[in-house]
Amino acid sequence: MEEKDKRIEKIFAEAAYDSPDVTHLLLAGQGTRVSYAETYYRARCLAGALQKRGVGFGDRVASFLYNTREAYELYIACGLLGAITVAVNTQSKPRELKKLFADCEPKALICSNFYLERMIGHVLPASVEVRVVTHLSENTGVAGWLNYDLLMQSAPCVHPVNQGGPKDPAVMIYSSGTTGEPKGILLSHQALIDNALLASRVLGLNCTDRSLTLLPIFSSFGFAFDFLQMGLLRASVVILPAFSETEALDAIERYRVTFLAGVPVMFSRLFTPSLIEARQLDSLRLMDVGGGPVSPRLKSDLKKTLGVTVCESYGMTEISPVASVQSLNDDPESSSCGLPLPGFEVKVVDSGGEPVPRGKPGELLFQSPTFMLSYWNKPEQTAKTLAGGWLHSGDYGYRDEKGNIHILDRTKDMIVTNGFNVYPKEVENIIMELASVQSVAVVGIKDDVRGEQVFAFVELHPGGHLDPSDVINYCDQHLARFKVPREVIMIPEIPLTASGKIQRFKLRELATQQQKEPGQKHTESVGA
Repeated sequence: MEEKDKRIEKIFAEAAYDSPDVTHLLLAGQGTRVSYAETYYRARCLAGALQKRGVGFGDRVASFLYNTREAYELYIACGLLGAITVAVNTQSKPRELKKLFADCEPKALICSNFYLERMIGHVLPASVEVRVVTHLSENTGVAGWLNYDLLMQSAPCVHPVNQGGPKDPAVMIYSSGTTGEPKGILLSHQALIDNALLASRVLGLNCTDRSLTLLPIFSSFGFAFDFLQMGLLRASVVILPAFSETEALDAIERYRVTFLAGVPVMFSRLFTPSLIEARQLDSLRLMDVGGGPVSPRLKSDLKKTLGVTVCESYGMTEISPVASVQSLNDDPESSSCGLPLPGFEVKVVDSGGEPVPRGKPGELLFQSPTFMLSYWNKPEQTAKTLAGGWLHSGDYGYRDEKGNIHILDRTKDMIVTNGFNVYPKEVENIIMELASVQSVAVVGIKDDVRGEQVFAFVELHPGGHLDPSDVINYCDQHLARFKVPREVIMIPEIPLTASGKIQRFKLRELATQQQKEPGQKHTESVGA
């Protein structure tokens, strides 16, 4: 199936036409079946409701939704209007949301009733003229908000406005910057579709497959696999609102799920021997694990336990998002995350930007037909990331003799935990708000399950008093849960270089020692 010069809404319009009765969505826990025709019809109704209230071409529509049919409908509806869906991480707290909304200035916001309490104070800018809340009972209302279901009932259905082309922006997904400021990654219809086609072909997915949404739909990983790839194939998706081991296993059994995409911690928790005893999981045939550092042991254990093909993929949102996929016939214990997708070019460079030979590590650079359009309102950062026509990944790795990519470390300080990006500076800024804190440094420590764990090292003012639990509780109030440090270690002095830069490698060594000797208090100086 060739999908050149296509837009996302056209993919689902064609699915509604050529496969109207094929099951698109299965709502786990409810047992509700939704056909491709129904999904597209409801998306048209939503588009009509938004259009009636002034949402149009180029407008941003923020989505603050967990995994739900409404999130799928919104992606398609925005395509129909030529609007841009801004996918917002539902773990975000009010102060994070305020920064994000101020940056993208959405015209509309679709928010679940479960998250309304976060829209307090001045979180929403004046630009948000249309506010819609989902998951309300039919006769329930919230002041200043439109009831999603009631809105759909009275909405005129629209057809594609045909104002835009395949290279127009479709989705913006936020990833925090190293300064702690939000950074919107703008992705086009064509790049997303091309990437989904390439990845699904390498994985060997087909129309008989059925996936389960372990991943959040607001992530580029979840969007690519469980939304777009399945839609292109006319395959089915079981929607699990949020990750739960028991509910996921129930859904795999009940709906005969064949394919799973997720981050390492999900698979590690899901397929523990005590949970899968007496479970009928023989429908599973393929699992893709990615979204962060993957332990070869995890891949090997999964294949041995389940007898299912397990492969690792690598990517980043800026590539829309998949860059490489491990061969289905590869040794599961391999550290490889596979060959680059067809049409991708990769080179490995040293600190001076010069190419290095195969087997030697360096920073990975990509040339791809599926690059992002830009970082929203950040031309200098865009130019830096795409300098010379190559996407500078910030990831440190090498290519073996066969051309497979191996990820070793990150040249940036970004931490990837449970598939989410955490930037130390953002966490450090929050901790520095505590009066007793003089200095702080946050590092990532490798973990076989989570990929990495967040560790914070805190130096107090002379005479200052603060417990590690105080730091963790404060972070929990102001940061999404995945950004909150797993451990806080109090030390007399943060180690610095002569130029005043933090010696993070020393902190990683200390954190590793702390993991090995959890009963021992580490309060000695680690300065040079």
